[in-house]
Amino acid sequence: MPTPIHSKIINKVTRKILKEHGIVRKGQSRKWLDDQYWFTTGIEFQPFKDRRGTCLNVGVNFHWYEKSYFSYDIGYRESEFIDFVNEEQFENEMNSLVELALKRTLGLREKLTDLRTVTNTILNHEYTSDSLWGNYHRAIICGLNNEPKKSEHYFNLVLENNLECDWEQELKRRVEKLKTDLDNTADFRNRIDKIIERTRIVKKLKETEIKNVW
Repeated sequence: MPTPIHSKIINKVTRKILKEHGIVRKGQSRKWLDDQYWFTTGIEFQPFKDRRGTCLNVGVNFHWYEKSYFSYDIGYRESEFIDFVNEEQFENEMNSLVELALKRTLGLREKLTDLRTVTNTILNHEYTSDSLWGNYHRAIICGLNNEPKKSEHYFNLVLENNLECDWEQELKRRVEKLKTDLDNTADFRNRIDKIIERTRIVKKLKETEIKNVW
């Protein structure tokens, strides 16, 4: 089946703008990944059924909770749906959309460049599921930053949620296990490093020269 013209334009413009910044396409999909080892910013030019065009999603996924799929921990929807009307119109709009994707991605890189900026970003962000995943991320960064009391506080806030279904029970078990390493920052960092290594494997991410900032 031949590639639709609007998909060809998306592929052309994204390749032209994103590739030189080390952002790579995920297979033959409309997703691009800015892989910074312990987190990856996903850029998705999302299709809609029975419509020609796209909308833009950009967001960070932290790799310190082991799972095989990508999610948006910080960020998500960045545009309304852009319909394909004709080639010139759509290519012009795609140029603007991809430039926006790049701006958002580089902005997220800047906010997560070192332990100080990472801590400030994570502690002050309001998450979609703030009482659960927001507090989990805050607990992790405080533990990595040698602040065990603050980390324990945020882990306890996670456990105060009504954790009933299977994945919530699994989260509870993992949090309780992580809390046992809080008295030794080196052990805690080592445990998080191992989680990141395993998560990258199940997400099928390639080796990178970039490593952790702690």
